[in-house]
Amino acid sequence: MTCQRGQALAEVALCLPIVLTLALGSVAVARVADARGGLDAATAAAAQAAARAPAPASAAGAAGGVFEASVAAYGLTAPSLALDLGSFARGAQISAAGSAQVDIGFAPVPGLPQRLTLSSRASARVEPWRSR
Repeated sequence: MTCQRGQALAEVALCLPIVLTLALGSVAVARVADARGGLDAATAAAAQAAARAPAPASAAGAAGGVFEASVAAYGLTAPSLALDLGSFARGAQISAAGSAQVDIGFAPVPGLPQRLTLSSRASARVEPWRSR
């Protein structure tokens, strides 16, 4: 009878770290997926804001402001945005590339880094019928 009780304790001692690692790993994966979606949305919003701007000088400022606000809502760190305004003529294509880091240090899963760097690309067309 005492052998069974000791065996159950040994099984719990062996399985508990595995179960905790799987649980924390799934939380880290969900955090990265949420951050990825947020970065994609922020980059797309920045490209759209730049496309709606009246001039190239204000396009960079508008895109940067929208990008910073959107990234902050998702808890991302070290955000950076690169815009390619092209000719900025009516109907021209504007592309944006954004990157940021997501902190997953809360999940001590072996093999996972403390931070992951994510990147995203988006493009938008300058309105063909807009006025200047």
